[in-house]
Amino acid sequence: MQSDWDASAEAWIESLKTGGDFSRVAVLDRPMLAAVHASGARRVLDVGCGEGRFCRMISETVPQVVGLDPTARLLSEARKLGGAQYAQGRAEDMPFEDRDFDMVVSYLSLIDIPDNAAAIAEMARVV
Repeated sequence: MQSDWDASAEAWIESLKTGGDFSRVAVLDRPMLAAVHASGARRVLDVGCGEGRFCRMISETVPQVVGLDPTARLLSEARKLGGAQYAQGRAEDMPFEDRDFDMVVSYLSLIDIPDNAAAIAEMARVV
């Protein structure tokens, strides 16, 4: 079954070449980055990382950043652009050990996750 993100990955990647999502850039990036930096976390997981935009941003100051996403095309782009390690998987069943990370972020991703309760439980498990 193809997800909405599988179907729209190319359009999303192209949109980033012309500035991307204005609300992220103009409104959300600053407080999201501030929260990560204020935490002092050294190992951060970005759940629903897409093409890795936020991973690249936080990797400027965080030593270990891992992005997780189920969409192969977005991960391919993320790996091409670098800035972090990337893993394919679902938020509801993460391929990580307990307490692998100091912090988990999910930048506008929960809306796309079918089982939020399972995803949040997994996020708590890996922190």
